[in-house]
Amino acid sequence: MSGIQTQAKGGSEPTTDALYKAMRKIRDTGFAEPSVVFMTPATWEPVRLMKTADGIYIWGHPSMPGPATVWGVPVVETTAAPANAALVGDYANFSELAVRRGIDVQVSNSHSDYFIRGKLALRADLRVALIHYRPLAFCEVTGL
Repeated sequence: MSGIQTQAKGGSEPTTDALYKAMRKIRDTGFAEPSVVFMTPATWEPVRLMKTADGIYIWGHPSMPGPATVWGVPVVETTAAPANAALVGDYANFSELAVRRGIDVQVSNSHSDYFIRGKLALRADLRVALIHYRPLAFCEVTGL
């Protein structure tokens, strides 16, 4: 995404501190309220597994129900997020998933031996664009 803010994680700085600084930038400069943090599972894992010196999980016991959050903002684990980074932003108010072309579904049995075996191949595609109306309402946290 072009035009969004960036926040680099300092050398010994905890990931949670860098995420909070990004959220503050969004509030101060973007005049927005962060609604989602996108991270890869590998990037979120060290945060989720943080423990006190006594071995108690800081982010709650593994059997604790509920969504993952950091500083009250939901964390979405996705492999679509950049590696070793996080995307924080006000996706609720300043982004839109615009459908460029409706869903196209195709069904065929003409692949290999699908006709003989009674199998069907399904193909579906959708063209969309993710629009960010206020780039300063988003921030990439790097160096995680």
